[in-house]
Amino acid sequence: MGLFFMSILIPNMQIALILAPPITLFFFIMGGFYIPLINMHAGIKWVSYISFARYGYSALLVNEFADRDIPCAEDDVAISIGNSGECPLPGETVYEGVGIEGIFASYWFNIAIVTILQVFFLAGAYGLLRRSK
Repeated sequence: MGLFFMSILIPNMQIALILAPPITLFFFIMGGFYIPLINMHAGIKWVSYISFARYGYSALLVNEFADRDIPCAEDDVAISIGNSGECPLPGETVYEGVGIEGIFASYWFNIAIVTILQVFFLAGAYGLLRRSK
């Protein structure tokens, strides 16, 4: 969605091919894939709120771990998340451990934001295409 918009926004193909990957990677980093949201510096954390990747990633984690218990390991290998020593580990601890809390822990809120961003980028791309005639 964002790449489609950027490809129309930047008319020169060479510049678009140079700028699109780093911009997309930056939004992925700010979305919580590589740096957990809880570990981001407060001065740059605001960028995560405009990252399309944050909402999709949050929806994925909430969908996978909400209302589930992660069972204890039967052998010596165990997973430790945060300071929790609970066994079985509540699934909510997983996404809260990476900084997904409050309204962002709502699956439907994240899906709504992804949908709004999709409509915004498609409408913007359409407007740019109409203007380019």
